[in-house]
Amino acid sequence: MRHMLFRQNRLVILLLLGSLCLAACGGSSTTISKNTHPAVSPNPSEVTILKAQDLFSPFILTVQPGTTVTWQNSDSASHSITTTWDSSVFLNPQPFSLTMPANATASFTFTKPGVYDYFDNALARWDTTDHRVSANQGVPNYPLAMEGVIWVQGHISGLPSSVSNEIPDGKDQFTHAFLAIAQGGNISWHNADTDTHLISTVPGLGESVNKTGLEQLAIKGIADQPSGETKAMTFTQPGLYYYYCAAHASINITWHRAQAHTDASESPIPMDGFVLVE
Repeated sequence: MRHMLFRQNRLVILLLLGSLCLAACGGSSTTISKNTHPAVSPNPSEVTILKAQDLFSPFILTVQPGTTVTWQNSDSASHSITTTWDSSVFLNPQPFSLTMPANATASFTFTKPGVYDYFDNALARWDTTDHRVSANQGVPNYPLAMEGVIWVQGHISGLPSSVSNEIPDGKDQFTHAFLAIAQGGNISWHNADTDTHLISTVPGLGESVNKTGLEQLAIKGIADQPSGETKAMTFTQPGLYYYYCAAHASINITWHRAQAHTDASESPIPMDGFVLVE
C-alpha cells in the first residue's frame, strides 16, 4: 500500500512539473495559435481609395514597367479617375481612365516608363490656367485634392541636361509642375514674383522618392533684387523628387503632401512640383 501511494504521489509531482515547464517555456497550443494570423504587408502595386476621405493612399506609388496597378475602392461611393490633360515623353505617356463602383476594384497595366498624374474628376477639377489639379470646396481633406502620382521606373531617352522653371509675377506657383532631366543635369528657378520663394523637399516619402535630400534654396523676388533672382540645382542622383515652397505651403504630416496656405494666391492649389532624374 505504501509503495502504491509513493508511485501515485510521484506521478502527481511529475505532472505538476511538466505543467510548470510548459507555462514557463510558452509551449502551449494557445501561444502557437496567436501567430496564425500574421500582419499582412501592404500590396506594393495597390492604391486604396480611403473610406470617407476622398484621397488616394499612397499619394505617390513607385512601380516597374509591366506592373498592373489595382485601385481598391474602400469607399461607399463610386469614383472615376483619369490622367491629367498634360502629356509629354515622360508625363502621362500612357493615359488612362477608370471607373470603380463602391467597394470594387479597377486595374491598369503600365508598360511605359514615366510619371503619371491622375485625379478624381468629380471631387477635384483641372485648372486650365495653372495646369494643376485643384480640390473642390467641401471635400473632407480640403485643401488637399483627390490626386495621385504613379512613377513607372525605367529608361526614358531624349531627356535634356538642363531645364528652367519660372515663378510668375503675382503667383505663388511654379510654371511647370513636372520636369525631367538626365542624371547630372540641372534645373534653374527664376523668381519673377515680388515675394521670396523657397525650394524645399517634402519629407517622409520613403526610399524611392526624395532619397537624396535637397538643399533648401531661397530665391529672392523683384522686391529685393531687380528682375528677380535665379538659382540652379544640380541633380547627381537619379530618382523622383517632390518639392514645395515652404513660404506658401506647409506639409500635411498625415498624408505627406504639400498643402497650400490659405493666403497663397493660387490656393487651394499648393505651390509644389516634381523633378524626374533619369
